[in-house]
Amino acid sequence: MSERRAVILGGGGVTGIAWATGVLQGLQDERVDLAAADAIIGTSAGSFVGTYLAAGLVTHFFEAQFSDEVVEIPTVMSPEVIDGWQKAFAAGGDDPTLTGRALGRLALTTPTVSSHARAEVVAARLPSAEWPDGPLQMTAIDAETGALHLFDRESGVALVTAAAASGAVPGVWPAVEAQGRLWIDGGSYSAANVGLGAGYDKVIAIVPVEGFPGQRGARDDLADLRAAGVQAILVVPDDRSKDAIGTNPFDPSRRAPAAEAGRLQGRKFASEVSRVWSQSSESPRGTVIAGQDSPQRPSE
Repeated sequence: MSERRAVILGGGGVTGIAWATGVLQGLQDERVDLAAADAIIGTSAGSFVGTYLAAGLVTHFFEAQFSDEVVEIPTVMSPEVIDGWQKAFAAGGDDPTLTGRALGRLALTTPTVSSHARAEVVAARLPSAEWPDGPLQMTAIDAETGALHLFDRESGVALVTAAAASGAVPGVWPAVEAQGRLWIDGGSYSAANVGLGAGYDKVIAIVPVEGFPGQRGARDDLADLRAAGVQAILVVPDDRSKDAIGTNPFDPSRRAPAAEAGRLQGRKFASEVSRVWSQSSESPRGTVIAGQDSPQRPSE
């Protein structure tokens, strides 16, 4: 029986898109192509990167990170919104759906840019209005119930709508309507949703933001995958990448340095990723590639 493989791409704002696209480019430079995965699961920023991977357009969108012709809305997360996130985490405790509901209320009561303006940004980031042929899935959270959902090409939801929903950071970008529901960022209570790799034999998770203070993070999910016998690698920013990304994930001026740092990191660890991805071997389980625990930011 062939081994089932998944690529999981986490959130991290416009800089996270750039960095993760750079990591994929660095891997491809070393002839490690993850596009043949059985599942490509994107959360927030990772939904855009997953689209590039599924469509076979990583290089095109890596090069786009160095262009000044970009449709983005620079912003920062206000102290009031940060406080709202912290209160949502406190209210949710160990129940992610309660956190999701609290963040849904935050999203629906906080003024943001218009849905039209946000949709223009989302559409400009995507290669097409159509879903790619690859096995792409995008996470989003129901703003009312707090439940995590996966959109794919069979969901009957347009690609732009699904990507906008997946990246609808509560308090920063507007909630998105689809299927008669309102949706918020799929990374609202787990920045990367690495746990969605359960059920696969091999997982490569590329995660710009590991998690939020006081919540389960990507390393916790990695430990669970390891305990279940999954061969998994978690790629997180190293020190060079953290410096390149900066402290504001919504700053498009950091796209180029973040992309280049990601590419260097992808090249550096390509052989380790290849051992897990390409070989039926006694590859190490539960490996973290680079990065130390550091203060984290909401995902986008």
